[in-house]
Amino acid sequence: MQGKGSTEALQTGVFSQSDLVQLQEVIDACDVGLCLINTDRRVVAWNRHLSDITGKTDQEALTEPLEELIPQLAGPRFSKMVHTAAQVPQSDRSLQAYFSLSGSRHLFRIDENCFIRVSVKPLMMHPGYCLVQISEIDSTLAQRDKLTTNTLAEQRTRAMLSSVEDAVILLDASGRVEFANLAAEGMTGYSNRQMTGRRLTEVYRVFDESDTEKKPLPFEKIVDSEGRQLVLMHREGLSLPVQQSITSLRDEAGNLESIVLVFKDTSQSRKLAAQLSWQSSHDPVTRLYNRTEFDRQLTGLLEQPAIEDCVHCLLYLDIDRFKIVNDNCGHAAGDELLRQLASLIKRSIRNSDLLARLGGDEFGILLTQCSVEAAERIADSIRLSIQGFRFVYGDKSFSQSVSIGMVPIDNQSNNPEQILSLADSACFSAKEEGRNKIHIYDPLGSSAARRHGEAKWVTHIRSALDEDRFTLYVQPIISINNNAAEHVEVLIRMLDESGELILPRAFIPAAERFGLMPNVDRWVIDRLIRYIVDNREVCLAAGRRYFINLSGHSLCDEDVLQMILDRIKRYDIPKGMLCFEVTETAAISNLTSAEHFMRTLQRIGCEFALDDFGSGLSSFSYLKHLPVEYLKIDGAFVKEMLDNLIDDSMVDAINRIGHIMGLETIAEFVENDSVLHRLKDIGIDYAQGYGICRPYPIEKLFE
Repeated sequence: MQGKGSTEALQTGVFSQSDLVQLQEVIDACDVGLCLINTDRRVVAWNRHLSDITGKTDQEALTEPLEELIPQLAGPRFSKMVHTAAQVPQSDRSLQAYFSLSGSRHLFRIDENCFIRVSVKPLMMHPGYCLVQISEIDSTLAQRDKLTTNTLAEQRTRAMLSSVEDAVILLDASGRVEFANLAAEGMTGYSNRQMTGRRLTEVYRVFDESDTEKKPLPFEKIVDSEGRQLVLMHREGLSLPVQQSITSLRDEAGNLESIVLVFKDTSQSRKLAAQLSWQSSHDPVTRLYNRTEFDRQLTGLLEQPAIEDCVHCLLYLDIDRFKIVNDNCGHAAGDELLRQLASLIKRSIRNSDLLARLGGDEFGILLTQCSVEAAERIADSIRLSIQGFRFVYGDKSFSQSVSIGMVPIDNQSNNPEQILSLADSACFSAKEEGRNKIHIYDPLGSSAARRHGEAKWVTHIRSALDEDRFTLYVQPIISINNNAAEHVEVLIRMLDESGELILPRAFIPAAERFGLMPNVDRWVIDRLIRYIVDNREVCLAAGRRYFINLSGHSLCDEDVLQMILDRIKRYDIPKGMLCFEVTETAAISNLTSAEHFMRTLQRIGCEFALDDFGSGLSSFSYLKHLPVEYLKIDGAFVKEMLDNLIDDSMVDAINRIGHIMGLETIAEFVENDSVLHRLKDIGIDYAQGYGICRPYPIEKLFE
């Protein structure tokens, strides 16, 4: 050891006297620089060889960080070497572990002509201490070390490049090939040996795909074509699309050392991209445009500058009874029918027109620069051609027809969704009119316009339900022949955002058409039962019945039935207090469901009235099947009975049949005393109408 300081430094640690002797012998015997450091990389021991290399005595070196004594060691590389050596597990501090430390030996540059080789090993018997060996070597030896390392690295790099799928060519600064991998050999037609040393343009002949002359690009253009789509000419004359990328490698001074050219065949990806693009805009069954592309082109048409007197038209086609083919022959038959119909429709439209399958059995046609008259002729041609077509599948044959809705598009049209909605409404109207029809949307009075107006109410109805913006009214039903208690019919009103009343005739048709009536009916029943529960004593004393209207949809809705059963049982509603009104047409059209619904509620004390009786064609024949207690005579007969003998006779006949069947009769639309007296003479049991009392808020009933 060199000096007293070294020995004292060792003695302050965890070393025994025998350890000190051994360490002194080892460090003194070394012909290279050797020092002992702790995990903080501070020097604990220091020999004379390091003093010669650094010019630092042992007294100056002790307890100093090694990186301050040898600044070239500062940085993460040396720090990692120490950390790696110090982390060797205590259980594995064998000689084998000692000599197998990966990366424990590194070369550091001192100046232009001098390098030092540094290795770090753990002190076997004393965890937390490392021996650092530092030897000085000249530039020739260092360069040889460096070349050996570079040669191995280059071999590894080339091996890796040969295994990648993309083609890779390495170039020197002058543009000559140094190496080409297997993929590059296959795409150019030249082997690595044939390419090495030749200029890139001799073996990599590419031209811009937009160049009709197919003139190969010079080297400068190739280097500047980063990310561009090019066409590569194979040695045998074949061509294929490629996409290339260029990476320039420069030295510390910024001088170009080499170039890496990477390119890949894009023919398969282009084919896949084209296929995906086609699939995104076409229907796979009919190979027509799909709904997405139809919407896109319709939007593009609307975004074009408006042209005076320029009219386009949109046709919305729905194949009538298409489900019959699917149900009888399967979906394969349905798909074949759609393909044949698509071919049939194409023959009736112009080349400039856009035909698309919008979904299911629905087609859309965009007729550009087409007047309403011309569009109607085209639509009728399509209708007639489909009407005369018979679809044969196996041993089955089907006749076909189509319902067509038509909407003109002019400079006032600016919303694709609205246009399609109007066309759908027009098509629905064509179906309602008997199918195999053409319905032209007219905002001033077509049935499609009315239907579209009803559709706007859907949002209002839903928001009114969500925000509890409905209220109940009642209208008295008085006894005119037997002094029975007065009953009331429960009516609903909507409140708009400002609190103004909206009468049922404004929103009930929309609720009926769009399936919202069960929600409305549930609201009415729930709210009425709340009033009865809150005013139970008054209701029991009055002895009145509450007549509640039920829609045809509710009459077939098991959820509505269960809700009524639940409310009646939960709140113990007295028998006979609730009477549900169902229209004659709704009951007849859903006879089985209606009978089940009515008999279920009758078993727990509810009653039923058949509303608008007499308006149907088979009223009397169905009456014996319906379990009702009351007949409400259609007001159309009642209000004209004094001036129309047939109406008077109808009212009289309904009353007689009702009484024969043990039913009580109620006349609606009683508007004056004269009608009331005539009803009394006939023997009608109850009367209701403006001539008796107008509807009023239900709250007044309990005042």
